[in-house]
Amino acid sequence: MSRPRHGQAVFVLLLALAGGCGLPQEPTPPPTPPPAPKPSGPIEVTLQGFRLPNADALLKAGEEAVATAIEQQRVARSGDGSVRCWFAKAEAEQGEYYVPVESKLWCGPVQVPGTGPAPDWIPIPVLTKGDRVELEAPKVPAPGQATTPGTEIVRPDGTSRKPHAQSERNAGPGYLAVLPDNGKRSNVELGLNDATAVYLRDDFAAVEGKGWGMPGSFPLPDNGGVLHPERGQRLWVLRLRVDRKRLDEELTSAPWVNGSAPVPGIALDLPGGWRDLPKAQLPDNGSIFVVFTLPEQGGGAPPKLVLNSNVQSLLEQAVELPSGKPAYDLPAVLRRKLGTVKSPSATQSLSFKLVGVSGTANLGVSGVRLGWQRPVRQAESGKLGLIAPTGMNKALLEVQLQVTGTDLPEELAGYLTADRIALKLPGGGKAKLVGKRFDGGLFPTAVVFEVPAELTSAQVTIDAGSVTLPALGKLELAPTGAPIDLRLEP
Repeated sequence: MSRPRHGQAVFVLLLALAGGCGLPQEPTPPPTPPPAPKPSGPIEVTLQGFRLPNADALLKAGEEAVATAIEQQRVARSGDGSVRCWFAKAEAEQGEYYVPVESKLWCGPVQVPGTGPAPDWIPIPVLTKGDRVELEAPKVPAPGQATTPGTEIVRPDGTSRKPHAQSERNAGPGYLAVLPDNGKRSNVELGLNDATAVYLRDDFAAVEGKGWGMPGSFPLPDNGGVLHPERGQRLWVLRLRVDRKRLDEELTSAPWVNGSAPVPGIALDLPGGWRDLPKAQLPDNGSIFVVFTLPEQGGGAPPKLVLNSNVQSLLEQAVELPSGKPAYDLPAVLRRKLGTVKSPSATQSLSFKLVGVSGTANLGVSGVRLGWQRPVRQAESGKLGLIAPTGMNKALLEVQLQVTGTDLPEELAGYLTADRIALKLPGGGKAKLVGKRFDGGLFPTAVVFEVPAELTSAQVTIDAGSVTLPALGKLELAPTGAPIDLRLEP
């Protein structure tokens, strides 16, 4: 799947400063213009205490440079649809006829993909070198990272505005906003349809469609106005429920082979290009609106919703919008709408025997996870890494364990005793043990089995046999009670 990446154009403008107003090679104290009545028209823009000649030409050049970023859909037009460059007032004493400005232009309003609907701005640094003024390449913000000037912005004709003010809310090509959803407005009120067919999950996250539509306009939250598509564009709205807390809490801070736990990501695969939803804009568990534009005449492949996890073997899933049809083959287990599986309350009693010591204990199940990738201890590094089953119609069943009893031997041996934990399948037979997790105890904290993807029940039991402990010698284990029943349907 291709993901277009756009290079950044570099643009430099050189302007000669006029006559005696040019910047000297050696800095001198800035002149102080005499006070005069405040004009009702044009103003003088000063940079570092000197008049900036041809300021209008500088703004025009900035607008031409920013047009490339808009054409590449690295940002989208917003507001009234016109993108202009401005000077931001500097924190310096201002005269009647002149206005000190920052050494950068601010161009907008635009919308940076993945941010909210508030107006964003593109800064363009302005450098003075001797008698020259250099306009650098536009500093286009990264997706999800808005920038805005901190002061009022002005133009040489005397026009000024507040950078956060935006009376009109229009969305141009490439518009993509991620907005919080407080649930107060129904789909009917928003002109949206149900989207229950849109559903994706993996072992770390789930995203579920709650609504979708192509309304003629969309009311923004917090009385932010009404968003309209530009002429020739169609507004798409997705209402999604996001759950990114499916990895057990204690595993997020554990040492991982890749340095940290997997970070789930959500993206849109659009006819105009790939669009990641910035992770900073996604709730751990909550609802969002994703608002974007597509050409009104359509064409190309249908838009797709994508769920992926940044792990050593990337698992990426995509469904078409709004049908929810998988874009390509997906693991069968991940097409099951499986909720949280309840841990059984029953335990299995067992006996153990060691030289000079014998006793009884209870095996309990503290958690169950059925999925495609599960974290296990890697033999080489001892850190957590992910494993996957051998086929698309297989799955991994993780059983988290807790063993309690008196006089249990104290030795780190979970990597050995894990081999005595068995999973009985319906109809006979045992599942293959493919991974384990353990800490400092005698028994493992979790064991992982490869099972059929459609599995709905199984039994966990201690398998009679022995293991040889490194320090204490031969340990014999045997079940004395019934196996523990697992139910894998919510």
